[in-house]
Amino acid sequence: MQTKNTAMLTNARDFCKTRLTPIAKQLDEAGRFPQEFLSEMGQAGFLGINYPAEYGGKDCDALTAYKVIEEFGKVSAGVALTVHVHWMVADIILKYGSDEQKQKYLPSLLKGEKVGAFCVSEFQAGSDAAAIRAAAKKTDRGWIAEGPKWFCTNGGLADIYLIGFKTDPEAGAKGISMFIVEKGTPGFTIGEPEGKMGCRSSVTTGLNFNDCVLGEGTLIGKVNEGFKVAMYALIAGRLGMAAMGLGIAEAALAAAAGYANKRTAFGKPLTALFSVQEMLADMHVKIEGARLLVYDAAAKRSNGKDYSLEGSVAKLFVAETVNVTCHKALQIFGGHGYMKYYDIERIARDGRLIDIGVGASEVLKMVVGGAVAKLKGGE
Repeated sequence: MQTKNTAMLTNARDFCKTRLTPIAKQLDEAGRFPQEFLSEMGQAGFLGINYPAEYGGKDCDALTAYKVIEEFGKVSAGVALTVHVHWMVADIILKYGSDEQKQKYLPSLLKGEKVGAFCVSEFQAGSDAAAIRAAAKKTDRGWIAEGPKWFCTNGGLADIYLIGFKTDPEAGAKGISMFIVEKGTPGFTIGEPEGKMGCRSSVTTGLNFNDCVLGEGTLIGKVNEGFKVAMYALIAGRLGMAAMGLGIAEAALAAAAGYANKRTAFGKPLTALFSVQEMLADMHVKIEGARLLVYDAAAKRSNGKDYSLEGSVAKLFVAETVNVTCHKALQIFGGHGYMKYYDIERIARDGRLIDIGVGASEVLKMVVGGAVAKLKGGE
């Protein structure tokens, strides 16, 4: 008998095989998310997998949720990105939202009736969140938001936006607050989708706020504690990126192995050549190591444990794994891998984001290094 966790994973694999795989290439070429599948994805529970049933979630464990992201990542990394960023919004509202905010927003988000977007970044401020300039000022009319935001994943697609604004311009990271902004709020405009190198089935836009009044109940968490709120979501986002990257690496290996089995060179299959065997072995070993790290971090989240260090470690290792795997896979394909008629070209472009998104590897090395110094320094 299937448990709800195994049933969810089975449904995700079936959805990827029957719905996403046939159109993944077209989604990449058109740079669009398949909105026609949103209702189906919502009914299947993909947008609320590991959230409480009382709010419309499916009450599965986090390990199952990130395995589903892995499955999406194998087929369409942009769809995987869309879903796990949507979860970042649900994470914040569940953790920091008032009872009223939870009742108002979670049911529609977890059932897939509405999509969430998260944005702290600006053109000049990515990893350095303290450098943001868009501000929200408290007035008699409410909070007045002004300024542009950048790199908003799910921008335009989403109905509910979690946005970080400076509420104390002199306080750096300690002067940021998080607000819930609904699409259609006067003074809030959404830019055109950006043309991206990869993950093109995920929509990314800029946002702009011009005399945008954020009324009662839009602040989430406490004033000037938005950095802490954002970091809570980013910890989950890093694990989401790691799971997505694991799927990308698996897709690259499968494509390379399949091609090598069919292709002949020098009178024999590519798989008979030691150099190709070595590349396939290196790819497989790295992926298996990455899988253990991702699943360990997800299991800690499932058990209610702190997984911030494990999530960062997993993302760092997965980023390296994706880079190596995609490089070697393209090498096995040779000139054919450089052409758009094989999926490996798209897979390699999608994989490049893992090193950058939701915490660049250089920043995560500082995070992990600092944590390790505290953990191991006294031994």
